[in-house]
Amino acid sequence: MRTLTASARVLRRLKPRRLLASLPHVVEHDGTRAERSLILLKPDAVERRLVGRILSRFEDRGLAIVALRQRICDRALAEAHYEEHRDKHFFGRACAFLCAGPLVSACLEGRGAVAAARKLVGPTDPRDAAPGTIRGDLATHWRRNLVHASASADDAEREIGLWFDSTDLCPPAAALDAWLYEMPGARIGFDDDDDEQGVS
Repeated sequence: MRTLTASARVLRRLKPRRLLASLPHVVEHDGTRAERSLILLKPDAVERRLVGRILSRFEDRGLAIVALRQRICDRALAEAHYEEHRDKHFFGRACAFLCAGPLVSACLEGRGAVAAARKLVGPTDPRDAAPGTIRGDLATHWRRNLVHASASADDAEREIGLWFDSTDLCPPAAALDAWLYEMPGARIGFDDDDDEQGVS
């Protein structure tokens, strides 16, 4: 019988938790719910004091922060986070970098949050990132790329379950929803429009 390493034993306990206590809010007149995405501001972002500037990019885009935590990541959590890359050559380096200093984990919520966050972040290599993206404006090297953003809705659910408990998630205030989304019963809506040409 094979003996488990201490890291593997901890990893078994780090199964992603299902976050059913707080469902994302409705963001479309047809009842469509918002998406959630996990964002990690890596140790380079924290050490360079870019946390506020980066988080404001997501909020400016209309994504709400429903959970936020600064912490030191241990190796077991880093390995669980990068589990899908365990067989890749960069796995060890990526885990070590995540554990190199304080980081900030955030759960974002909004319409199309996963795609919106990834577009804001930009490609892994800052040389390929367009101006206006976080990496295009602030990152300097593909190994110092500041931010992680969930790649898909399934990844987001798994990752959020690793980094947060369901009780950590605080639903965003609904006061702005009518100005961010096409909501049922909004004062301004386009449900009855047959022809939207000319609407600006």
